[in-house]
Amino acid sequence: MGDSSPREMILIFRGTHQVMSAEKRLKGGGVPMRLIPVPRRLTSDCGLAIRINPEERERAREVLAAAKLLPVSAHLLRGEGVYEEVKF
Repeated sequence: MGDSSPREMILIFRGTHQVMSAEKRLKGGGVPMRLIPVPRRLTSDCGLAIRINPEERERAREVLAAAKLLPVSAHLLRGEGVYEEVKF
């Protein structure tokens, strides 16, 4: 129960088209992910974001970098509604 490791990473993109392209690439690359509404605490720019397990970060980065689709920001959930922006 004392596990404080983050359970989710949120990837924010420039727009819906990029999110949809990233979703397709990640799924094709075998990276488990979910398309989610962007948490309002993070941004109101684009309505969709991608949620991955932080353990999948390196694989997701490889897949997205190869497609030139890196997110504009990445955030780790640290607590109830508390996100920390991190380098992706």
